Amino acid sequence: MTVIEFWGGLGVIGSSKLTLTEGDHRVMLDIGLDIPSHTDLFRSPVRERPGRELADRLRLRMAPRVPGLWDRRWLADEDADLAEPTTKTAVFASHAHIDHTGLAGFVRPDIPMHAHADTVRVLDALEASGEQLAGCAPEWIPLHDGETRDFGPFTVQCIRVDHDVPGASGYLVTCPDGRLAFTGDLRFHGRHPDLTRGFVERVRGVDAFVTEGTLMSFDPPEGVVRDEDAVNADFVQTLGHSGVVLMSVYPRDVERAAEFVELARQHERTILWPAGIADFLQRMGVDAQPLTTEKVADVRAQPASYIVQVAVDDLPGLLDLPIEQGTPFFHANGAPLGEFDPQWAVFADWVEALGIDLLRRGSSGHATADATFTMIEAIHPKVVFPIHTMAPTRFLVPAGVRRVIPHYGERFDLRGDLLS
Repeated sequence: MTVIEFWGGLGVIGSSKLTLTEGDHRVMLDIGLDIPSHTDLFRSPVRERPGRELADRLRLRMAPRVPGLWDRRWLADEDADLAEPTTKTAVFASHAHIDHTGLAGFVRPDIPMHAHADTVRVLDALEASGEQLAGCAPEWIPLHDGETRDFGPFTVQCIRVDHDVPGASGYLVTCPDGRLAFTGDLRFHGRHPDLTRGFVERVRGVDAFVTEGTLMSFDPPEGVVRDEDAVNADFVQTLGHSGVVLMSVYPRDVERAAEFVELARQHERTILWPAGIADFLQRMGVDAQPLTTEKVADVRAQPASYIVQVAVDDLPGLLDLPIEQGTPFFHANGAPLGEFDPQWAVFADWVEALGIDLLRRGSSGHATADATFTMIEAIHPKVVFPIHTMAPTRFLVPAGVRRVIPHYGERFDLRGDLLS
């Protein structure tokens, strides 16, 4: 019997982790860092202890106690048994966000780690630019859209979806008992809705469907769903300001970063990025110019020629820029992410103190509630497991589809029946 077990993403946004086990083989889908829905004990100014990151998280129940998964080097003596090999395991990560790959550096090195080739490229570029995964960088096995891997009784197929990072993919797992599909993170209103629609077509009629529900966590916004064209139009309008423009975009949204660079060029402006971000974007093929001491002088001399990506960990650096009352700050899903982010409060204080005009003009990387229901209706699985959401009870399912809300460590079969 194929057993599904949930190790994360339960009642929270992110932290996705689940396993499928059949006999002596186990497939793990995503290996995300746990992001608590309440108090994050490792928020700033707390720093994780080097070499103790996993051990401390296990002690605080902020990492899952998955037998046979973890590398002994990162475990405390009392948890050494978690490194003892149990079932043969393979990991498949959906995309390069820490809530989906953040624990990958602690996995035993003999366990094969898979991800789409573009996800591997992002992770390699992050590593090279100084934003490493905690632990040791895995030897990723790159996959391509539609590629399958056999692992014992399982066949795992990588299927691209649209999200706000290159390489985002869902997975279709064929098991002896049936089929399970996993979304990773996806949306239908981005630049590549055809990818997500293609995923829906490929997984129609699966037995079990594990889906993210990020936007189920919030009341739906009024009006039409904002897309990338709306973001770009607002960005261009902001460039009409007579002085320097500040901004924050998520660097891993490489496509948006590249579009902003081109739009800035068309309006005779240059975007200046913190050095580490510029290095990452350059490795991803974006013409990103770093913010240097010399460039700060140029910004002061010709403020209307520049846009500055603000580093949230260097807010005092704003004092070196020619900021005036009403200087626009174009915030498009960058850091800090929002009121739930521990860094937001001090960021908002700086914005108010300097008289900056904060413009929140992003577009979500996640499917709306309506789009999620339409997706489930089209796939029409036998059972839906909602994860990656703070409000799983908001998931509506069509007639004939069962909804099961999993909890940590619970074990299910592909019909959604709870196993003892």
